[in-house]
Amino acid sequence: MSKQPINVMSSKLGISSLRTIEKAKELQQLMDVRVGSGSLAALGITGSCPLIMCLDLAASATGQTLTKTEAIRLSGVNKKVYANGLRALESMLELEVKQTIKDLAVQFGCSGAVTLAEQALQRYEQSHNSKSCTQMDFSAPMFQASALYAACRKLKTKVDRKKIVEVCSIKRTTFDRLVADLEKQVETIIGEQGKVKSTAIKKRPKSLMDDVERHMQEEESKRAKTDNSEESGGNVDYKDWKKRILEKALKAKKEAKAEKDTSNTADS
Repeated sequence: MSKQPINVMSSKLGISSLRTIEKAKELQQLMDVRVGSGSLAALGITGSCPLIMCLDLAASATGQTLTKTEAIRLSGVNKKVYANGLRALESMLELEVKQTIKDLAVQFGCSGAVTLAEQALQRYEQSHNSKSCTQMDFSAPMFQASALYAACRKLKTKVDRKKIVEVCSIKRTTFDRLVADLEKQVETIIGEQGKVKSTAIKKRPKSLMDDVERHMQEEESKRAKTDNSEESGGNVDYKDWKKRILEKALKAKKEAKAEKDTSNTADS
C-alpha cells in the first residue's frame, strides 16, 4: 500500500474539504482492519489505488465532487479494474446503499415491472432456501437488479442492459445465469395469472347470464300479472259502461213511449 498520506493525494485530486479528508482517513483505517493488503492485492488494488478509492468513497459520502478520470489515472489501474475494485471495497466496508427493486425501477424508468420482479425474486428465494442451507443476501444489488431485468424482458420493457449489469457488480456470465433462473419464475407467475384470468372470464358470463335470465323471468312474470290485471279491469269497466248505456237507452225509450201515449189520450 502506498505510504503517501491522504493529504497529498487529496490535493492532487483537488479535494480541500477537511470533512472529506477526515472521512477518507477513517475509511483507510477501516480498510486496514477489515480488508487487509492481501485481499486488496487479490482485487488488483495496490500502490496508491487504495488511497484514491478511500478519497473517492469519502467524496461520495460527503457530497463532494471528484474527477473520475484523474482518480483513475492516479490509481495506476485501468477503468474496469478501478470500477470493480471500488464497488468491492464499498461492499467490504459496508458503505453501499442497497437499492430495492422499486429504487432501480425508478432509476431505469420501468416501474411497471416492479410487482412482477418482486414476486419472482420472492419465489426464487423460497426455492433456494428449500434446496440449500447456504445463506444468501437477496437484498443485494445483484438479485434486485437481475429480478427487475428478468421481469422487464418478459414484459418487453426496454432497459439498458449494460448499466444494469454495472449495478449488479458481477460478471456478465453470472448475471445472465441469474437472469435465466429468475425468468423461469417470471414465466410461472405469468402463466398462473393467465389461468386465473381465463377462469374468471369463463365463470363471469355464466353467472351474469344467470342473473340476467332470472331478472328477465321475474320481469315477465310481473308484466304478465300486470297485463292480466289491466285486461281484467278493462273488461269490468267496459261491461259497466255498456250496462249503463243500455239502461239509459231503455229509460229514454220508456219515457218517449209514455209521452206519446199521453199525447194520444189528450187528442181523443
